[in-house]
Amino acid sequence: MIQKGSKVRILRKESYWYNKTGVVISIEKATEIRYPLIVRFESVNYAGVNTSNFFLQELVEITG
Repeated sequence: MIQKGSKVRILRKESYWYNKTGVVISIEKATEIRYPLIVRFESVNYAGVNTSNFFLQELVEITG
């Protein structure tokens, strides 16, 4: 179960961070939000941003 603080790998192929790992910093509880999980990364993208929103099925939790 992915929760706040979980380490995750990104599965969205068109994402800048595809196959990279990040940490879940927020999970929105409202069901009408399309991408409720906010993930923070060590690296920044082309716009200088290090966070992005994802759908639950676009992430896989890393254990260990």
